Amino acid sequence: MNSAPALNTFHNLIGEHQTFLEAKRIAKQFSLTELPVLITGKIGTGKDHVAQAIHQESSRYSEPFISVNCSIHSEESLMRELFGHDGKSGAFQKAAQGTLFLDEVWRMPASVQAQLLKVLDSNTELPRMICAATDGYAEHAFRQDLFYRLNILTLTLPELSERKSDIPLLAQYFLTNSGRQLSVDPSVFSMLERHTFEGNVRELKNAADYMAAVSNGGTIHPYDLPPYIRGALDGKASKKKEKLLTLMEKAEFLFILETIKVLNEKGEPASRRFISEHSKNTQTSLSPQQVRSRLDYLEKKDYVTKSRGRAGTKITLEGLGFLETLKNQMI
Repeated sequence: MNSAPALNTFHNLIGEHQTFLEAKRIAKQFSLTELPVLITGKIGTGKDHVAQAIHQESSRYSEPFISVNCSIHSEESLMRELFGHDGKSGAFQKAAQGTLFLDEVWRMPASVQAQLLKVLDSNTELPRMICAATDGYAEHAFRQDLFYRLNILTLTLPELSERKSDIPLLAQYFLTNSGRQLSVDPSVFSMLERHTFEGNVRELKNAADYMAAVSNGGTIHPYDLPPYIRGALDGKASKKKEKLLTLMEKAEFLFILETIKVLNEKGEPASRRFISEHSKNTQTSLSPQQVRSRLDYLEKKDYVTKSRGRAGTKITLEGLGFLETLKNQMI
């Protein structure tokens, strides 16, 4: 049982996609009533956060918000958790003036369902009921009389794949709340949008936490992405056919990409002039015009992105993979 303060409000529910805004609008309307609410959606879509927001917006906002996950308890343990035992109050008593949130409610054993129905039919003071279920709940056996007591106001939350335009907004929000001052290379957002987030918003938050933890500078780069995301994108990139390069071309591309990578990590601009000047101290001497030609090729292959001004050239995730391939070939 979790009786910690419900910190999530509708202000904390981030998104601008129309499907999300509509779900948020309906949830706000639900907060104006005392009727039971059933929230459904895939894993990680934020069902518990929406439940807290409904409570915070309701007339019971100053009373307890008690959360019980029905899937993590045994039959006996869940019975004690909800209804109390040996003189100890259960969730129903503790949340009597507030809201009781039952997560994964359809996993509730038959005996607990019977007791819950009995309590709901009693004349005692009851909490506001909000239940949640992951998609596929219909597969679980659940008594029909209780189902229709709980399934009055229904809300289905959209998957992240249905609102991909919200990914940059959510990622930036999570990074901002990481406690570090971080900016994000735009290429990172496009790579995140290409990833299939089966864990939805929860998985995206995990990815943002990872990037904030591993980033050395003040900017998140493609190589700061979690390995499992980089690996999936590397697999897609490896399918692209490469033209046969001469040994000299490989050496030039290796030098250019390595130089750009080092400068990116330092947060310094990677200009054509700097790369050319730096090459004079190596066996790979390149004029600014030659650097420009090589960068044009790398950009067409999506190995780098070029920006005007101080930002300069940035190496992409595909470029990092190509760089490692060149290193192995030049050994």
